[in-house]
Amino acid sequence: MKYAKIKTKDNKVFEGYLVNETSEFVIIKLKNGYNIGIRNEDILELNKEEIESKYENIEYKKLESKNNKISILATGGTILSKIDYRTGGVHMLTKPEELIALVPDLLDYVEIKNIEIPFSIASEDMIPDNWIEIGKILVRLLNDDVNGVTILHGTDTMHYTSAALSFMVKNLNKPVSITGSQRSSDRPSSDAFFNLLSSAVYNNSDIAEIAIVMHGSSSDIFAYAHRGTKVRKMHTERRDAFQSINSLPLAKIFPYNKKVEIIDNNYRKRNNNNPYLDDKLCKKVALIKTYPGSDPDIIKYYVDKNYKGIVIEGTGFGHVPTNPTDKKYSWIENIKYGIEKGTIFVMTSQTIFGRTNPFVYSNARLLYNLGVIYAEDMHPETAYVKLMYVLGHTENYDEVKKMFLTNIAGEISEKSYYEFFNKE
Repeated sequence: MKYAKIKTKDNKVFEGYLVNETSEFVIIKLKNGYNIGIRNEDILELNKEEIESKYENIEYKKLESKNNKISILATGGTILSKIDYRTGGVHMLTKPEELIALVPDLLDYVEIKNIEIPFSIASEDMIPDNWIEIGKILVRLLNDDVNGVTILHGTDTMHYTSAALSFMVKNLNKPVSITGSQRSSDRPSSDAFFNLLSSAVYNNSDIAEIAIVMHGSSSDIFAYAHRGTKVRKMHTERRDAFQSINSLPLAKIFPYNKKVEIIDNNYRKRNNNNPYLDDKLCKKVALIKTYPGSDPDIIKYYVDKNYKGIVIEGTGFGHVPTNPTDKKYSWIENIKYGIEKGTIFVMTSQTIFGRTNPFVYSNARLLYNLGVIYAEDMHPETAYVKLMYVLGHTENYDEVKKMFLTNIAGEISEKSYYEFFNKE
């Protein structure tokens, strides 16, 4: 690994880890985690020195006695992508050494016992079988001599995976952070460096919860640890894209101070349990959305394909088109058809924030009386994953309803608070 010190013709000095050299630029990673490219024509002096791996130096070995070993489980996504400066394209990192080279300061926070890469895919390509594969490896790692586990994951479907693991991993005993980045790890505005350090701090905490750990603001000040069943990606590109939904975050993390500030005191604490995986999932579950003019035959399509459950993103408190002026757009008869065929229906809200309620308006009461299960304050993606989990254990309606409305992994809040909507 090389360290570079650059003096430019205008007497500015930059230093950091050498990322790459091209015929036009020298790219280095600054201490704050940002990359900078300096044109060769602007460089007055360039000094490079080979530095030894932190795996071997004295400073790092001192950390080994602090019992801060972690395992990293890498699955792909932007956090594992890197610009190929020869072509301008982006490719996935596949070797542990490449990750360490990008964030060498991570080794000042934790000892990385091992890095496992079962697959490397974009998160939009994730399927439920991948959740199970991640879960099997995670349980094995949690039962090993480590302080916590960090999962690297693409951000687009990260909250589906966090919910699935929250339901499937039983007897959780240590912190599990799931993190990623909105921008590739060698872009100047990348959040990968900050999120990895924040995850390392979370893994050394007393919070034995599966949590998404990502930027808490657009600047590099703090990160939030969001409970795995109460979090959602809420922006396409902002670094603070993830928000806790209908709950407060578990904690605020200040990575540069290595500090964890607890926000929600209702959390599982580190313990001596032996985790195991309950991976019974029903994959014949659909998530569909109603909208003005939506074709209710989408329900019949899934019912006729023998889907066991359908989660509906309804409007407001949990409504579907019921008495439109053109009756062919009413969803009621098709929902009745599905229920008669044994399909389980769950109602969520497109508003994301707030609680579903079938008792405010008569149209929703009609659905409730038909047997539609209202998902309390779960957001649609968590409800979708939970219904897969529940139907993997029983298809009896009464048992499904009871299990679905039982709080398994903090996915249901007892009360609704307005401050959960706008926490700033």
